[in-house]
Amino acid sequence: MRSSLLLLVFSVAFAGCSTITIDEETVFQPKPSVTPETFSVDDVDLSVRNIPVTDSASVNAWHLTQSDAETTVLFFGGNGFYLVQSQGYLRALTRPSVNAFLWDYRGYGRSDGTPSAAAVRNDALAIYDSLVAQPNVTPDQLLVWGHSLGSFLATHVATERTVGGVVLENPATNVDDWKGYLFPWYVRLFLGVEVDPALQQDDNLERVRTLDAPLLVVGGSEDQVTNPEMARRLHAEAGSESRRLVIVEGGGHNDLYDHSEVRAAYRALVEDVTVNAPVQSVR
Repeated sequence: MRSSLLLLVFSVAFAGCSTITIDEETVFQPKPSVTPETFSVDDVDLSVRNIPVTDSASVNAWHLTQSDAETTVLFFGGNGFYLVQSQGYLRALTRPSVNAFLWDYRGYGRSDGTPSAAAVRNDALAIYDSLVAQPNVTPDQLLVWGHSLGSFLATHVATERTVGGVVLENPATNVDDWKGYLFPWYVRLFLGVEVDPALQQDDNLERVRTLDAPLLVVGGSEDQVTNPEMARRLHAEAGSESRRLVIVEGGGHNDLYDHSEVRAAYRALVEDVTVNAPVQSVR
């Protein structure tokens, strides 16, 4: 994304002075898809749910469950996330044995409504409330996992509700820092960049400073969308006593969940949350 933006700027600024090559890899970008009918992960069941988030809108969600799971992870994808393209996450989130809840943002896929920063924040809380209302889900054994843009929703929920743990994958500190990384000063010489005030309300750095839940922060050393230094800063300034940072050497902005070090850190977080969660009375 960042490289594409820079390429666009310089192609406009220096039109006629350079050549842009469009190769087959640029043109063809296949993404494996999955549906409830084609979903197949050993010992994991998938149920489709329709969750009302307002009086007039509902979102489409997939709930993955397995008989021996004690912990649930609520997932918030990036700005391009769709359930039908979540095949990798469906497997990664449920290994180790964890129940998982994934959903399409309003206006995405089969979800109703029109997305906006405020509406999606409210949806995230409504999804959380719906999930913990189920008899087999308790706040202390509920993880929130946010990727990229979804990291802002994960920290929003974690500061507004009780959670057992937090995973921030390729996160940004705040929108202003993110803008500075995507559009360096030499780009802003040619291009004015304004950020909608509604988006500037999201500040992961401010939120993680108040966190007390166990935290796992994941970044890629070669991430061209969210600077790994932002992941390092979030980890360093988080209020969580139990926190871990994983920077995947050579890793980019996507698919870090499949890296062995990330899988091991996720498993350790799940075990920590499962072991240390208070005993719940039967509801």
